[in-house]
Amino acid sequence: MKLKRAGFQQLFVALLMLSLLSTTMHQAVAEAAEQGAIASQSTQFIDIVINGQPIDSKTKLLLIDGKLMVPLKPFAEAVGATYHWDVKKKQVTLQKWAEPLVLKERARKNQQQLTFKVVGKEVYVPLRVVSLELGYTLEKTNTQIQVQPQIHGKIKEQIYEGDLVTAREALTRLGRRSIHPYIEAHSPNTELLSSVYMFPQGEALRYFTVSGDVLSLVEVKDGFPLVTYQGYVGTPYDKEFTMEYDPLGRFLKNKAKSQWGTYPKLNKPLIYEFTTGWGDRSTTYYGRITLDHKDELLGTTGDPITGLPADTKQIMKTFKLPWESRTDAQQAME
Repeated sequence: MKLKRAGFQQLFVALLMLSLLSTTMHQAVAEAAEQGAIASQSTQFIDIVINGQPIDSKTKLLLIDGKLMVPLKPFAEAVGATYHWDVKKKQVTLQKWAEPLVLKERARKNQQQLTFKVVGKEVYVPLRVVSLELGYTLEKTNTQIQVQPQIHGKIKEQIYEGDLVTAREALTRLGRRSIHPYIEAHSPNTELLSSVYMFPQGEALRYFTVSGDVLSLVEVKDGFPLVTYQGYVGTPYDKEFTMEYDPLGRFLKNKAKSQWGTYPKLNKPLIYEFTTGWGDRSTTYYGRITLDHKDELLGTTGDPITGLPADTKQIMKTFKLPWESRTDAQQAME
């Protein structure tokens, strides 16, 4: 049977319209299903507690692509971070420390990229990933997720309420954050390794440390060990490296270069532990820097223990002077 040309054209147009209608209906169903999946996975029975404070009860949490998502604004405010949503660049920037945290829209080419999701007029970010990137820890119960700073729980008790020995050891084990870009430390062309820790007498909530030619002050703030001051204190490493330079002396005389932060004037002696050497052939020096900048060496690990005074034995064992008592714990808690 032959169709007339006009009839064939009408039939073709009808079939084309039917195909377009079917495609549109499928897309609408898929979009509705996606929105339904997000809505059905909304988590109304989980409370988010950050730094001991619950997020606003009106905050709606969503489970998207298997990740618990939280609105950007209340999360950023709770952790004390600034944020910016760049619509043109399609990226979100969170900043609490020196290095900003950047999230972008999901891309198939980079599945490892931190992502965000826009639902309605709200920007959502993945709670777990973003919290960990900012240095927080997460603890989950049946109805609550605790987002805690680095210093919490048992570590917090040790640092704030422990004696000098316990608190100093706990604090120096933790990683450090900074609200200012770190100064790049220059290491000498040698296998010589060294580490320096210096605590003000009677204190455990702040200490000085030297890495290469950079001296840093670390203080406990906002639940984190935070670098609040840095400066170059070593000799230029484009010259031959020697152990003759005096980084502590340069710092105490306020002659450090490229300083940032507030120069910390000290009104207390410094108790120090200085380790240097090659591999397992290292020596640790223990002593005190007096207020008039004199170095009182109390002993080294190379000395025979039996031949040392009792005071020296104690500081080498505990990194604490025999007559020291803690003066900063109660003050910090208040």
